[in-house]
Amino acid sequence: MKNQNGNKWWRQAALIAAVLVVYIYAVQATQINLEEPLKPRRQENLIGLIRELAHPDLFAFENETRSTNISIRMPCPEEIKGSQVTAEGRVATLAPNCATTTQDLLQLSGEGFKPNGRIVVFWHPVGSTSVRRLTDTKADAEGKFVTQFTMPDIRETADPQRIEIVEVIDRRIIGLSDTSNEALQKIVETVLMALLASTFGTLLAIPLSFIAARNLMESIKVPLAATMLAIILTPVLAGGGWILVSRLTTPLVNTDSGVLLSIKDSFLTFGFVGNFIYVLLFFLFLLLLPLLAALVGLIVAVVLGNRYGQEAMMRMSDGTARGVTAVLTFLGSAILFLLIALFISWLNVLGVSQFLPETTTGRVQMLLLPAGVVGAVGAILSLRRDPKRPFAIGFIIYTLTRGIFNAIRSIEPIMMAFVFVVWVGLGPFAGIMALTLHSLADLGKLFSEEVENIAEGPLEAITATGANFVQQISYAVIPQIFRQYIAYIFYRWDINVRMSTIIGFVGGGGIGFVLQRNINQTLYTKASVMVIAIAIVVGVLDYLSAQIRDRII
Repeated sequence: MKNQNGNKWWRQAALIAAVLVVYIYAVQATQINLEEPLKPRRQENLIGLIRELAHPDLFAFENETRSTNISIRMPCPEEIKGSQVTAEGRVATLAPNCATTTQDLLQLSGEGFKPNGRIVVFWHPVGSTSVRRLTDTKADAEGKFVTQFTMPDIRETADPQRIEIVEVIDRRIIGLSDTSNEALQKIVETVLMALLASTFGTLLAIPLSFIAARNLMESIKVPLAATMLAIILTPVLAGGGWILVSRLTTPLVNTDSGVLLSIKDSFLTFGFVGNFIYVLLFFLFLLLLPLLAALVGLIVAVVLGNRYGQEAMMRMSDGTARGVTAVLTFLGSAILFLLIALFISWLNVLGVSQFLPETTTGRVQMLLLPAGVVGAVGAILSLRRDPKRPFAIGFIIYTLTRGIFNAIRSIEPIMMAFVFVVWVGLGPFAGIMALTLHSLADLGKLFSEEVENIAEGPLEAITATGANFVQQISYAVIPQIFRQYIAYIFYRWDINVRMSTIIGFVGGGGIGFVLQRNINQTLYTKASVMVIAIAIVVGVLDYLSAQIRDRII
């Protein structure tokens, strides 16, 4: 007993020591340095940033100002001096009057300015049309001030550069600033981006959530021959539908054709309503029509293969069924291998395309032999199985769907937005596509988990009546999960509003794009307006969505 207690004590001590070592290494690996934030320069920079953020550019003012210009050199000469200017009784001194790095601290002082007046310091960079704000301060009751700052950039020139000291004499509010108006416009764009992405993601996630629910799919079992027949029919019906409809719609969606341009002009005569009809009800429908044809072909292939394949297997003798299963497994396995291999080669995973012919026909010919080998192995393995024994195809579909959801959810929306920006260009459209894809995966997982948690009694009762899969969902599943689905949809809209501010940093549109631009240009008073707008909208939407969820649930 003592040995056991002693061993247990040593194991606990070793565990504690191991955890302590991990934390010790974590401090080293993450480069935690508590001395850096205590440096006076760092604290001054932090205070300056906080003060600028606390002074948002909310209103437009009618200002009466006076300017005083003083020179600065970049880089510093061998002999460092200061500069002093006098204008209308105002004296400004800059010491030193040069900067070599962005870490060089400069001190600006003045006297003779308006008592208690606001003073803003700007830099006019050489070769730039924009003005960089350096700092702002306030004169004391005697009209004196002292402020320190560092240069945000170093632009070396032989001649001195100009720093402007702007003294605000009088200021009157005349309305909202341009920054506030831009923030209002962009926050509306952000909310609508989130709304469209949530809507599209929901429409796609709802049907997929049912095939990602284990309790619905694990009961779907058919003989192996029926599954293989569905795989064989898939490229014929789905691929045939895609090719046929694509040839019919390509002339209509060709952007270089005059037909599409004339149709677009006709719709745009009705303003934004006509644009909506053109984009969603006409152009998007034509683009998705080949995909819908392929989807219908896939559904028909699955239904025909499973239904008639299963019925045929049950009517055959064991020997005949075993032979037919082997043949169908050979063909189905070979076709499945070809489809997967062609997709991998098109995606060029690990650079496999350089080892394959350039044309699709050449790749198919090269892959026929390994496809035949895979088909033969599958056929041999199928001979060891009872041909009439149910095959868990539903569980396989459930596993694949859940895997796709998890794979998409593991990719951050900002990375998706970056990819879509490359594809469709800068703007909110790229953000909508990124948020839609992420919403699809996230809502699909949440919806499917709700389906898995339903009461099994109604589902068993409906199934016992001989109802098919669609009828089971309509009468036993949807009534139980309707309220939860609505709550998740509003919750996802709330999330998309917050996410859209982040994906704007890579050009995904919305207020995040403007926020990133202002931060890059060190326009922190303007960036503060964007942050306030985001906080207000997120808070309002969070309250509204919470109220709606409470009423529904």
